[in-house]
Amino acid sequence: FFRRATERAHARLPRRCARTEGSAGVKLARKTTPSNGARAHVPLHDRAYTAIGTALMTGRLAPGQSVTIRGLATALGISPTPIREAVRRLIAEGTLALLANRRLRVPTMTAAELEELREIRLALEGLATDLAVKRMTADDRAALERIDAAIVKARGRSDVRRMMAEIQRFHHAVYRLAGRPALMRLIEAQWRRSGPWIGELFTGYAARERGQLRRRFLDALARGDHAEACATMVEDISAALAYLIERARARALKEIQ
Repeated sequence: FFRRATERAHARLPRRCARTEGSAGVKLARKTTPSNGARAHVPLHDRAYTAIGTALMTGRLAPGQSVTIRGLATALGISPTPIREAVRRLIAEGTLALLANRRLRVPTMTAAELEELREIRLALEGLATDLAVKRMTADDRAALERIDAAIVKARGRSDVRRMMAEIQRFHHAVYRLAGRPALMRLIEAQWRRSGPWIGELFTGYAARERGQLRRRFLDALARGDHAEACATMVEDISAALAYLIERARARALKEIQ
């Protein structure tokens, strides 16, 4: 199924892409308390790991951007020691890179690396979506509709940062319904790698697509058409990454000219 869905997605990919450059700001959310109020039971290094990871997923840290332990500690209101532990974990999974001067940098990716990332995300998120749509209830679909409404509202206000956060929330709300915690952790790791690039999507791809694929996904769920819902999610992921791949190729070509 995933092979067929991916082929369908690739057939619809945009062939021309805008070449304007995007950017992302630096502002980490201090609110890392779990929704159940269990803050006292969450180690500081786990809170730091979650907060930095969320900043990466939602594009608050951009590709190639440098950060420091002290800067992260100040932004999060957490002492440097747990930040160091969180950073070690992020370096190990490849979502942060340690430079020779001990500064940290959000890694950049070549077109080939983005292509590999797309293959991984299609496999993981395609599987999660396939499992999730079979378990969804009417309440689950209503919750997704509310998140979609929040995305539309943010678009109307041209609030790109809120849109990025809500889009991440939408996708992860779907994947969590699969009921596979280990799979969810793998997906989150890939989102920490691709999240810094989200800002570039809003210079061309997102403005053109304007949530049409997400709307098709929700409409397919409402009809009970699980195959179409899965295919649409695969197409959304594939098209977005294809846009980033083309931009990476364009940058590489410009550098050698």
